Amino acid sequence: MATFCLHRATARELADTIAEGGLTQRLVDAHRELLWQEPSPSEVRSWVNSIPTVVTALLGAGLDGVTVLLEMKTPITDVRMDMVLIGTSPASGRMSVVVVENKQWSWVQPVPESELVRISRDGKPTLHPANQVWGYRHVLADFVPLLRTATVCGVVNLHNAPTEQVAEIHPDAQGLDPAIPRWVRLLGKDQRKEFQATLQSVLSAERSAEHADDLLEAVVVPTEGLMTKVAEAVRARSVFPLLDEQREAYDYVRALVKRAKRGERGSRKEVVVIVGGPGTGKSVIAVELLGALNRQGTRTMHATGSRSFTQTLRLRAGLPGKARGGFAYFNNFTDAAPNDLDVLIADEAHRIRRTSRDRRSTDDLRIAPPQVDELINAAHVPVFLLDEFQIVRRDELGSVGLIEEAAARAGCSVNRIDLRHQFRCAGSPTYVDWVERLLKLAPTNGKPMWQPTDGFTLQVVHDPAVMETFLRERVAEGHTARIMAGFCWPWSEPSAEDPLPVDVKLPGWERPWNLQAEEPINGIPPWPLWATDSAGFGQIGCIYSAQGFEFDYAGVIIGPDLTWTPSGWVTVRQANKDRTNTAPETSMHWFAIRIGSWPRAECAA
Repeated sequence: MATFCLHRATARELADTIAEGGLTQRLVDAHRELLWQEPSPSEVRSWVNSIPTVVTALLGAGLDGVTVLLEMKTPITDVRMDMVLIGTSPASGRMSVVVVENKQWSWVQPVPESELVRISRDGKPTLHPANQVWGYRHVLADFVPLLRTATVCGVVNLHNAPTEQVAEIHPDAQGLDPAIPRWVRLLGKDQRKEFQATLQSVLSAERSAEHADDLLEAVVVPTEGLMTKVAEAVRARSVFPLLDEQREAYDYVRALVKRAKRGERGSRKEVVVIVGGPGTGKSVIAVELLGALNRQGTRTMHATGSRSFTQTLRLRAGLPGKARGGFAYFNNFTDAAPNDLDVLIADEAHRIRRTSRDRRSTDDLRIAPPQVDELINAAHVPVFLLDEFQIVRRDELGSVGLIEEAAARAGCSVNRIDLRHQFRCAGSPTYVDWVERLLKLAPTNGKPMWQPTDGFTLQVVHDPAVMETFLRERVAEGHTARIMAGFCWPWSEPSAEDPLPVDVKLPGWERPWNLQAEEPINGIPPWPLWATDSAGFGQIGCIYSAQGFEFDYAGVIIGPDLTWTPSGWVTVRQANKDRTNTAPETSMHWFAIRIGSWPRAECAA
């Protein structure tokens, strides 16, 4: 099954269940069974208050037999759509799908010069619901081939909002994509007749159950990785669908840029912090922002603390000469003039160091300015994207707290946006949740240690040769795969005679680490390109080679620095060969972070 929903029924069946008072409990039970957690209070309130308004509209439109999918998972992500109505288009006779986003807002206003709205007078800006539904439509049409010949449209059901306020946030009034009004309608509390008429114009109950079966079993095409599409995203157009908090973060930064360009007097500089685990789309947001802002003539740079990530972005973006400078490193802003840039996008910001000065520098590191201060200083709008669990080495300090302290020193305010949804791992958080529970980073909540799930293969083997054979077969089928390991073996210096010393040695099996060179040798890629060059398979990568990248199949060798005992996980510092991690001052707190970071990043890749 490509996707799922919490409950499926016809409009008439839903009306009967609501009348009996049983719908909410059915949804709560399904939420617990399928997602292994309790629904949020806001979800339950929406089920109670919003679903009946849609069911009433369906019955009023004579669409009793239309199939309704409640809380349907979108393809490629774990985002769930409130309601999906399925039937046949009266105009074309083909399958018709209507995505309904329910909003209980009783007050809504546009945020001036932005694509955001505000739902209370003193509340934070939030995602425009038309952009939210527009994103759902794109994901369905782009990643479900079955729907490419179907009618796919959307309705924002603002069943408590005054009609005049709904008009103020109309896509045309607020300058949204001009294509949106054709496919997405916003309807307020006084527009129930219009709601019924809209449904009648795009839906009939003919073949509704058959179409619903087809959709729930439909093939979902996989997403193309970030690096395969980065050139198009940076140079030409928006490529990746941004949903919910992703789109909110994207729109929020663009609104800040407009405000900064106006140079409002008395306006306080603001730092944006976007926080999310592996696979939540941090780097996708970063690349989409970079492309959109640069195409508008905004002075924007992307920076990381990773040579692998930055060099790969430079290569894949295909930018000429000086334009490659759009991708920089955190330590490139030591001498930047204040607010020299419009926007600085600090991706992988958990890798921020204490200072940009090299350890070998003759400068007094005790008086060197903090690197995070330099990054905030460099742009009118500094944007940080990070995951604190992905800190690996003791000289990596990037955290929300560090950025907040630096912002306070600079007199800046901070807006934090949390990314909750998974876009890797076939759009399911199941695997990442399992890794967190396995490493005791999250409570088990009574969940089994592992349950088979669609789109995943999980195997544990004792022989690395077996793993390598399995992965090689997948590569031969056209998939991407890599093998990674912890720093449990020495990393010998390469020589002209032996550019790939064989360092990773296990009984009956041995392989080299990836190539320590700046240029390819005999067709073998240098280490910064190991994760994206197909010739990288066959060498072993560490977290610094793999972090931020993604593969169809990931092999992970757990070495002797992390050992399972009857009492749980034990770290063996002496077995770790990374010199920066075995220094005497390394703290047990740092090791606790490390345990939770490298398997999580590697497996999520």
